[in-house]
Amino acid sequence: MQTQNLSHLEDEALTELVSGGNKHAFDELYRRYWEKLFMYVVKVIKDKDEAEDILQEVFVSVWNRREHLTQIESISAYLFSAVRFQGLKYIQKESKKGLFINSLLNFFTDVDNCVYEQQALKEVEQVLDNTIKDLPPKMQEVFILSRKEQLSHKEIAETLNISDKTVKKQIGNALKIFRMKLEKENFISVFILLASYL
Repeated sequence: MQTQNLSHLEDEALTELVSGGNKHAFDELYRRYWEKLFMYVVKVIKDKDEAEDILQEVFVSVWNRREHLTQIESISAYLFSAVRFQGLKYIQKESKKGLFINSLLNFFTDVDNCVYEQQALKEVEQVLDNTIKDLPPKMQEVFILSRKEQLSHKEIAETLNISDKTVKKQIGNALKIFRMKLEKENFISVFILLASYL
């Protein structure tokens, strides 16, 4: 079967061919979704090179685990979820730069209507809200002014009559608490199945 003919196939039929080891079908799958996936992930992580690496890793994994693709209901949903999973791992790795919480929430802003993605957003927001309430009073105040009110470190320092250094330290400590809490709560539990493939 020629590659150009595969462009007319529905995703389900294409996935079945890939599962059977058809390299042309895999190439068509790659062509069909690469740009959409790239635009999706780079919008959030803001790093084109890293976005390309993430996509490369996901597609290599899809090919290596192709025999399992028949168990997947929607290859489109699977690919976007796999890319998101890897993107979340990248965001966690970059969390020391102070962009973790905003990036994490942004990752769930531009989603399709998959039930598990909506549930993931609710889980993350619930954990974040509960964690904010449990922060020490001063840390909570600083964090809310930073993330909710979008004030700069200097503006927060002036508002609370504390030093910029103290503001930075409080935000850094709050982010560490969030990371530990999210890991403890296993907020990506909806991706456990994906993790077994990747």
